[in-house]
Amino acid sequence: MVDAIVLGSLEYAIEHLGTKLIVVLGHERCGAVTAAVSGATDTGDIPDVLKAISPAVEETKGQSGDAIENAVRANARDIARRLKSSGPIIAPRVQSGEVKIVAAYYSLDTGQVELLK
Repeated sequence: MVDAIVLGSLEYAIEHLGTKLIVVLGHERCGAVTAAVSGATDTGDIPDVLKAISPAVEETKGQSGDAIENAVRANARDIARRLKSSGPIIAPRVQSGEVKIVAAYYSLDTGQVELLK
C-alpha cells in the first residue's frame, strides 16, 4: 500500500539520502492479502488496506497455484509499477536509470528472497 506518507518517505530517501534501489517486498502467508482474498470485512481503517490489495486479488483470480501467494506477488509487482511513475522526484529518476524499483517475494519458510518480473 502506498499512501502520501510512504511516497514522501521514499522521495526523501531518494532526494536527500541518495537511495538508488527501492525493493517492494511481499511475503509468504501475508495476513492482509489472506483477508483480502477471503473477502473479509473489518472496521476502522482496515477496509482501506483490503481495498488497496483488491486489484491484485482480482488480477490473479482463476490462476493456477495458491490464490494468496499469487495475490502477494501481484500486489508487490503492482506497487512497484505504480511507484515507477509516481511524482516529480521518483518517476524522472527511474526513467533516467538513476533509481531502480523492483518487486520481490520473501519466503518465511526458507528466508529466500525472489526477485519478481
